[in-house]
Amino acid sequence: MKKLSVSPLTEQQKTELEQLYRTPKEPRERTRAQMVLLSAEKGMIADDIAEIVRESSVTVLRWLHRYNSEGVEGLKDAPRSGHPSSVTDTFRQRLQ
Repeated sequence: MKKLSVSPLTEQQKTELEQLYRTPKEPRERTRAQMVLLSAEKGMIADDIAEIVRESSVTVLRWLHRYNSEGVEGLKDAPRSGHPSSVTDTFRQRLQ
Protein backbone atom coordinates (compact mmCIF):
# COMPACT_ATOMS: atom_id res chain seq x y z
CA MET A 1 0.00 0.00 0.00
CA LYS A 2 1.30 3.41 -0.96
CA LYS A 3 2.18 5.56 2.02
CA LEU A 4 0.51 8.95 2.01
CA SER A 5 0.92 11.27 4.94
CA VAL A 6 -0.19 14.69 5.98
CA SER A 7 2.44 17.32 6.65
CA PRO A 8 2.80 18.63 10.20
CA LEU A 9 -0.12 20.90 11.00
CA THR A 10 0.01 24.59 11.72
CA GLU A 11 -1.84 25.76 14.83
CA GLN A 12 -4.65 27.11 12.63
CA GLN A 13 -5.01 23.82 10.74
CA LYS A 14 -5.00 21.88 13.99
CA THR A 15 -7.68 24.17 15.45
CA GLU A 16 -9.87 23.80 12.34
CA LEU A 17 -9.56 20.01 12.38
CA GLU A 18 -10.25 19.76 16.10
CA GLN A 19 -13.33 21.93 15.69
CA LEU A 20 -14.56 19.75 12.81
CA TYR A 21 -13.87 16.68 14.96
CA ARG A 22 -15.69 18.01 18.03
CA THR A 23 -18.69 19.72 16.40
CA PRO A 24 -19.32 18.20 12.97
CA LYS A 25 -22.44 19.00 10.99
CA GLU A 26 -22.25 15.50 9.52
CA PRO A 27 -20.90 12.46 11.42
CA ARG A 28 -18.75 11.48 8.41
CA GLU A 29 -16.85 14.76 8.77
CA ARG A 30 -15.74 13.75 12.26
CA THR A 31 -14.27 10.50 10.96
CA ARG A 32 -12.47 12.32 8.15
CA ALA A 33 -10.99 14.86 10.57
CA GLN A 34 -9.88 11.97 12.78
CA MET A 35 -8.12 10.35 9.81
CA VAL A 36 -6.14 13.52 9.13
CA LEU A 37 -5.30 14.09 12.79
CA LEU A 38 -4.03 10.51 13.19
CA SER A 39 -1.86 10.87 10.11
CA ALA A 40 -0.46 14.31 10.96
CA GLU A 41 -0.04 13.98 14.73
CA LYS A 42 0.72 10.30 15.18
CA GLY A 43 2.39 9.60 11.83
CA MET A 44 0.10 6.64 11.27
CA ILE A 45 -0.24 4.98 7.86
CA ALA A 46 -3.53 4.39 6.04
CA ASP A 47 -3.80 0.70 7.01
CA ASP A 48 -3.54 1.49 10.72
CA ILE A 49 -5.92 4.44 10.49
CA ALA A 50 -8.42 2.31 8.56
CA GLU A 51 -8.47 -0.23 11.37
CA ILE A 52 -9.25 2.47 13.95
CA VAL A 53 -11.99 4.26 11.99
CA ARG A 54 -13.42 1.06 10.48
CA GLU A 55 -13.02 2.15 6.88
CA SER A 56 -10.96 0.71 4.05
CA SER A 57 -7.41 1.89 3.58
CA VAL A 58 -8.40 3.10 0.08
CA THR A 59 -11.02 5.36 1.70
CA VAL A 60 -8.46 6.70 4.18
CA LEU A 61 -6.02 7.44 1.36
CA ARG A 62 -8.74 9.23 -0.61
CA TRP A 63 -9.54 11.56 2.29
CA LEU A 64 -5.89 12.21 3.15
CA HIS A 65 -5.25 13.10 -0.48
CA ARG A 66 -8.29 15.36 -0.56
CA TYR A 67 -7.16 17.10 2.63
CA ASN A 68 -3.68 17.63 1.19
CA SER A 69 -5.13 19.23 -1.94
CA GLU A 70 -8.15 21.12 -0.56
CA GLY A 71 -7.63 21.54 3.19
CA VAL A 72 -10.46 21.27 5.72
CA GLU A 73 -13.08 22.21 3.11
CA GLY A 74 -12.09 19.06 1.20
CA LEU A 75 -13.31 16.90 4.10
CA LYS A 76 -16.87 18.10 3.69
CA ASP A 77 -19.40 16.39 1.44
CA ALA A 78 -19.75 17.88 -2.01
CA PRO A 79 -23.26 18.90 -3.06
CA ARG A 80 -25.13 16.11 -4.76
CA SER A 81 -27.77 16.19 -7.40
CA GLY A 82 -31.05 14.48 -6.87
CA HIS A 83 -34.43 14.98 -5.32
CA PRO A 84 -34.45 17.58 -2.53
CA SER A 85 -35.02 16.31 0.98
CA SER A 86 -38.63 16.18 2.06
CA VAL A 87 -37.62 16.54 5.72
CA THR A 88 -38.06 20.09 6.98
CA ASP A 89 -35.82 21.92 9.44
CA THR A 90 -38.73 22.09 11.87
CA PHE A 91 -39.09 18.30 11.79
CA ARG A 92 -35.35 17.84 12.33
CA GLN A 93 -35.44 20.13 15.35
CA ARG A 94 -38.35 18.18 16.82
CA LEU A 95 -36.40 14.94 16.39
CA GLN A 96 -33.45 16.32 18.32
